Amino acid sequence: MNIYEIVGVIFGAWCVYLAAKEKILNWPIGIISVIALGVMFFQIKLYADMGEQVFYIITGFYGWYLWKHGGEKKTELKVRVLNNTERLQAFLFLIFGSLLMGFSLKNFTDASIPYLDSFTTVMSLIAQIFLMTKVFENWVLWILVDVLAIGIYAYKGVYLTAGLYIIYLILASTGFYNWYKSWKKNPRILQQD
Repeated sequence: MNIYEIVGVIFGAWCVYLAAKEKILNWPIGIISVIALGVMFFQIKLYADMGEQVFYIITGFYGWYLWKHGGEKKTELKVRVLNNTERLQAFLFLIFGSLLMGFSLKNFTDASIPYLDSFTTVMSLIAQIFLMTKVFENWVLWILVDVLAIGIYAYKGVYLTAGLYIIYLILASTGFYNWYKSWKKNPRILQQD
């Protein structure tokens, strides 16, 4: 346990709590968390997770903007669900992205668990894009990521971060419920393909 892990955990839990409540403050709080966690992941040689934090910084700023001005006529963005084509695209990106990243990490780095690290990383990237654009299914992906991450981080000996993912799992389940209620108030189901 080090200071980067502690800061990342505290701000990370706070961020997910705020996101589950659809509070825009989740974005700046999250940016602080991912900077700290990025340093920690570099220290323990989880390079896919480290690179993921850079992505989160960029999407943190963009998500912050979208939540405020990404809706119709530059209004607040509303929760929506995916259509079947979008679900298939996300699934294919998850499979091919994970295989490509895992192969690269296995063959060109000293990554300790390249394919599982890549799978959770690519799934997290998709979930983050969905969160950024207020797609309801982001919570399904986050729940899956959280379950896998608990095991990975316990295996790597970063127990505080594993504990954070237990908290994330609870918060993601809450987010799933809250966003479902929010979507039901303004259902914007896209036409199924």
